[in-house]
Amino acid sequence: MYRLVILHLLICLFIKQNNARIIPQDTSFNKGAYASAHQCNWLPCNAVGYPSSIFGYSVDCCTLQVPLNYAQQNQTINISMTRLTPNVSATVIKNTLFLLNGGPGDSGWSLFYTTPQLIPSSYGITIILPDHRGTGLSTLLSCDDNGSQNVTASCITYLTSKFGVTGLNQFSITSAAHDLSIQIQSYKASSPSLSRISIYGVSYGTFWLERFLLIYPNLVQSAAMDGLYHPLLSSDSRTNIGVAPISYEFLKYCEQQVECGQYFPVDQPPFIMLKNILQQMDLNNQMCVSNNLTEFNLTSEILRYLLYTSMVTADTYFVRTIIPAVIFRLNRCNADDVSILKYFFRVSLANLNPVPDPNNPPGFLFSKALQMNIILSETYLALNESYVNNSVILRWYNATVFAPQKPLQYNSLYLQWPKYPLDQYRFQISTYSPLLMLNGGLDAATITYQSANLASITTPNRTFYEIPLAGHVTSTIAAVGYTCPLQLILSWLFPLVFPANWKDPSCIRNLPTSIDFVGETEAVQQISMALFNISQPFGPNN
Repeated sequence: MYRLVILHLLICLFIKQNNARIIPQDTSFNKGAYASAHQCNWLPCNAVGYPSSIFGYSVDCCTLQVPLNYAQQNQTINISMTRLTPNVSATVIKNTLFLLNGGPGDSGWSLFYTTPQLIPSSYGITIILPDHRGTGLSTLLSCDDNGSQNVTASCITYLTSKFGVTGLNQFSITSAAHDLSIQIQSYKASSPSLSRISIYGVSYGTFWLERFLLIYPNLVQSAAMDGLYHPLLSSDSRTNIGVAPISYEFLKYCEQQVECGQYFPVDQPPFIMLKNILQQMDLNNQMCVSNNLTEFNLTSEILRYLLYTSMVTADTYFVRTIIPAVIFRLNRCNADDVSILKYFFRVSLANLNPVPDPNNPPGFLFSKALQMNIILSETYLALNESYVNNSVILRWYNATVFAPQKPLQYNSLYLQWPKYPLDQYRFQISTYSPLLMLNGGLDAATITYQSANLASITTPNRTFYEIPLAGHVTSTIAAVGYTCPLQLILSWLFPLVFPANWKDPSCIRNLPTSIDFVGETEAVQQISMALFNISQPFGPNN
């Protein structure tokens, strides 16, 4: 309780100290009237290589022109949204779900193939995937006329030449919230028979949703967040401070489990063994890497990032189970280990660097330029920070064994980037109710303890569930058979559509509370075959 009180006091102090640099935003532009006058004209999507129907849904798109700057409506940009309409009776299609993607920088199209599998067309829910301004089929934020996402100092020159500093400043969270209000109201105006519109944000999409609900609390009937970005505590400069305890906790599950822990000496549990391996790699004396795995050009940064991507999201629920065996085999490094590790790195590194889509611009699925603009302007610095030097960033980075790549990528451009000024909505939390929030218990992207804090300061307006052992964005564990989080979300958003028992949070008690690291279950055996070419991660004879 004492720590919670101190945290609340620090938050209040932070908000007070930052009021001086918050710029009130002009919101006089009438978005509702604009939306009514600019209703959606649904047409085939201009996304090369994507089908016009998928998993029982028909697909079309709506592109609207909106002001680049809502305070000065002399220039417009495009904002796009993709509609997935279920091929069921027209009398059933009365409910619509707007799904806000993460990043920042991800377009709605990166959810195109996964969403209709998680939410079958038989449910009768129309799904809308908005493209955040700067991504997808919306006006793209890129580094050249071909859509490049190679964000360097020359990219800044290109962006400011194309949009001007003031124009670039409009690719912000608040502007995206205004865009979303127009998209929703335009959609309503063109579909008057709708019974319910709900909204669901994932990852950064929860922050986008938070901003939207602050400004427009009356446009949707219900809302849910999954993978919570804390409006007061989350900070991209301190990502690895949050990742460190999650990576330690994850590996602790192996250490404390007899079946997995037996492979590690008492004085070298998985976390310590991996830390030693990373340090050896930095000194170029990790024998397994130096003598047997040179073809992969492995570095400590690559290994950290590979392991991070293997456990960070909920949709890698079973992939992460092989991590302790990777550590064990790198340390022991006998002939079998070398063969298995070569197979693992060959497969995993190929998945880590997917082939770009040749049919659409590089920023179609993800705009690195937009990500830089939003992070450097609004979400990079934490409580009372004005700047974090490279040595501090690297110290935080080296404190963890799993980590995102390129720890200095934001610092390298922070001082040069023409950051947009914060507005009056920054460091504010919506009072919208009712709102459902979920977070994974092993979420290394939006850290669990921050989510618990957000829940504590928003009660009773919000309902919060922590999903045990889940990673980032809990609904995706439905893909491996654990439907509880998704059922809680859908029944919250559309209570008249789904069975009453879907609303019962007691289903959380039926979710796993331990992790199979050794291949006792068929699911882990399949992952081990895919990544190691053997059915048991540690092997039958170890």
